[in-house]
Amino acid sequence: MKCTRTLAFVENFTPNWFATTMGTGITAICINTLSNHFSGLSTLATGIWVFNIGLFLFFTSVMLAQILLYPKSCQRILHHSSQGMFLGCIPMGLMTIVNGFVFFGLPLMGDVAIQIGVVLWWVDVVLSVLSILIVPYYMFTRQEHALESMTAVWLLPFVACEVAAAGGGLLLPHLVPNDVLTILFTSLVLWSVSVSLALSILVIFFYRLCIHKLPPKELAASIWLPLGPTGTGGMALLLLGHNVGALATTSYPPAVVNLIQLLPGVGLLIGTVFWALASWWLMIALIATIHYLVKSRLKFNLGFWAYTFPLGVYSMATVNLGVQTDMAFFKIYGWVLVTTLSVIFLCLFTRTFLWKLLFCKGSQA
Repeated sequence: MKCTRTLAFVENFTPNWFATTMGTGITAICINTLSNHFSGLSTLATGIWVFNIGLFLFFTSVMLAQILLYPKSCQRILHHSSQGMFLGCIPMGLMTIVNGFVFFGLPLMGDVAIQIGVVLWWVDVVLSVLSILIVPYYMFTRQEHALESMTAVWLLPFVACEVAAAGGGLLLPHLVPNDVLTILFTSLVLWSVSVSLALSILVIFFYRLCIHKLPPKELAASIWLPLGPTGTGGMALLLLGHNVGALATTSYPPAVVNLIQLLPGVGLLIGTVFWALASWWLMIALIATIHYLVKSRLKFNLGFWAYTFPLGVYSMATVNLGVQTDMAFFKIYGWVLVTTLSVIFLCLFTRTFLWKLLFCKGSQA
């Protein structure tokens, strides 16, 4: 019986499960930002990160098993108009682990953590590029779409490159000069492609909301997804500019030195612009959520994890603005956002994993 259930889970496994790794990973990183103010939070955040590694490896092994045992299921995912989009969650979930090697792995393992992080970053870049190429190809040739049924889930395969660019920004201070240039320019290219396409999709999504109104209540959480590309867009430029600024004195060609000297100011400017756009989408998401709650009761589904990662990257953009501007507003607002995210994560984690285990145990008894 257990073997049958396991095989059924493998056969019917869908990549939206990787959204839980995205939410778990970004929560660990956000909680770590408060570790300077509250003792013990660093240990808690490290524990969540380690758990997320196990979670990601488990889902990866299930997906590999599905590819080997049930290749038709993989084909079905690619042809599905919404499940195919969640393939972008795989590199985004992996990138939270890569970022963790900077925040948590470095104190535990030293420079080895950075070496592992760089290798995984390049793996993530490859997966992100595949996501931004393969998923649109199937959208254009195999999947069935209509404006009325469009949701912000469309953003997922395109935001992965943006998330990789932010991860590249985190790695910069720990790299040798030659690697700095390679990862810097790769990150800028990834950011440019991802942001351009994501903003185009947001325009279409805005039009869809005007013409066909809010998505059905089953997809209520998807209204939070626009915080992803806007929040990450700001965070990536803030990190790239801030972390590369101190490296301008190294022996680079003059044009490169000039670019590096410009990036801190440009990153802060564009990061603020994207943060402001993300703040507008946050207000819209809050209003829409209240609308859903007033109209009817929302029934839990795996899509609720859309409340975590978008809010997490927006929180990190806010925290980074607080660090770079030293403004009390961004610091206090960042603390509020991280605390809110932590509460949401605890609720979703309990409902997704702990409650399910207890329920299954009770039903078996």
